[in-house]
Amino acid sequence: MFRVAIQIKELISSNVTSAVEAASNPAKMLTMLQREIEESIISLTGERTRVTQAKRRFEASLTQQELKEADWADKAKTAMEHGREDLARQALLAREECRQAITQLKADIAGADANLAEIDGAVRELEAKREETRMQAKAQMAADHVASGGSTVGGGSSRAEAHLNRIATLEQRAQFATEDEIPARTSASVDREIDEMRRASAIEAELAALKATSAPAKKASGKKS
Repeated sequence: MFRVAIQIKELISSNVTSAVEAASNPAKMLTMLQREIEESIISLTGERTRVTQAKRRFEASLTQQELKEADWADKAKTAMEHGREDLARQALLAREECRQAITQLKADIAGADANLAEIDGAVRELEAKREETRMQAKAQMAADHVASGGSTVGGGSSRAEAHLNRIATLEQRAQFATEDEIPARTSASVDREIDEMRRASAIEAELAALKATSAPAKKASGKKS
């Protein structure tokens, strides 16, 4: 229990953030720390069971010693009533032994209660440290995953968010890639627009010419009929 107690105090007082900053693989370190904390909680739970069982034995023994104490007191009284001082003295000595045992058992029970309170307090602190470590491990793994360019594996909402993030990233990359091309693209569009205007003017001119040449022909054909 002494070794476990020292280990538990070290775990409770450990600075997780500092340990993460100093680790070459923070996510792995946090996972290992979480497992170590869980093993300590399991160890404490087993210790609590042993202390509880010992306390029950102490309480059972205390009840027996208290009954014996009362019984020896009655026997001493009976012996004196029959003029057997020697037997009364022996009975009172036995009663004193019971009283000593009762005092020790009460101290043992109080010690067990103190141990249980200490164990419960340590478990609560370890549970809090475990939750802190677990949350940091999840955050670290998520950060590592993002840094490696991977996608989040999770529910539909996570996949949808990852998909939207990828689209936003592609759009941003496209925007960055075309920023330098905007002047060239603008010039090209101007050239195309001017060419289209020229072609439109040429077509209009041809249409006008066709109208001019086809009008006399229609008049002539009308006179013949």
